[in-house]
Amino acid sequence: MNKTYAAIILLAVLLLLGGCGAPKQGAAPVASEKSYENGAVAGAGSESFSTVANDADGQAPVERKVTRKASLVMAVSNVTESYNQIQVIVNESGGYLQNADIHSADGQMRSTLTLRVPAAKLEEILSALEPLGKVEGKNISGQDVTEEYYDATARKANLERQEKRLLELYNKAGTVKDILEIENELTRVRGEIESLQARLNVLDNLISLATITVELRAPGGISTGSTLKEPLGTRLKAAWQMGVNGLVNFSEGLLLLGVVLLPYTPFLAAAYLLFYYIVRKRRLKSKDSPTDRGAV
Repeated sequence: MNKTYAAIILLAVLLLLGGCGAPKQGAAPVASEKSYENGAVAGAGSESFSTVANDADGQAPVERKVTRKASLVMAVSNVTESYNQIQVIVNESGGYLQNADIHSADGQMRSTLTLRVPAAKLEEILSALEPLGKVEGKNISGQDVTEEYYDATARKANLERQEKRLLELYNKAGTVKDILEIENELTRVRGEIESLQARLNVLDNLISLATITVELRAPGGISTGSTLKEPLGTRLKAAWQMGVNGLVNFSEGLLLLGVVLLPYTPFLAAAYLLFYYIVRKRRLKSKDSPTDRGAV
């Protein structure tokens, strides 16, 4: 009986030990999973911090400052009409006509226009101008002034801080000598500030408004190719105009030559008279020679 009780007690102890041991073995994977999750969160947090640190340490992207220019050379059927159409296109785009010139050269009407248009609309405006005639030349260029712009901005800010400090010293100055020295320095600093501000204003204008130079010419003169496709009356008119222009140019050349030679007129006249006198004297001698020989 004692052996039976002992066996029962031993079995109970073994079952108890087995039940307690099972949970301990199952808890280990749970702890590992929690440890992994904590590690993953920690890793994610480190990555996020690294990204924020990089953004904080990195410099903000710099806005590029670029001035843009373009030029167009076009042959148009009517220079005056195209000139007016260009004005309308530029005004509607928010730009303006800076310079314009219309003249006649070698029987051809020509015009040169300088346009200032919003830089963001440069390509759009060029596309609107090109259908006005035959494009014979086109160029688009840009100049990066970013370094100059931000350098001038930084120098201006430093000078403004220097101006502020000088004003504080000026208010605390106790002698006339100190006041005069500070005033001279203030004058110099303010002059540099104004100069830098003027340059920044110019750059802002060049950056915000692109410059377009347009050269227009009307077909004229006698030539081969596309010009011969024009009506006969137009070509005859152009030929007549060329002849008239040639005569005018020849007359002007003679007039200019006369003006150039005018100061030399006395010397030329004296040389002519001397030459005439020598030639006449020789002729008289040649006529008298046979008579003198006959008398001898």
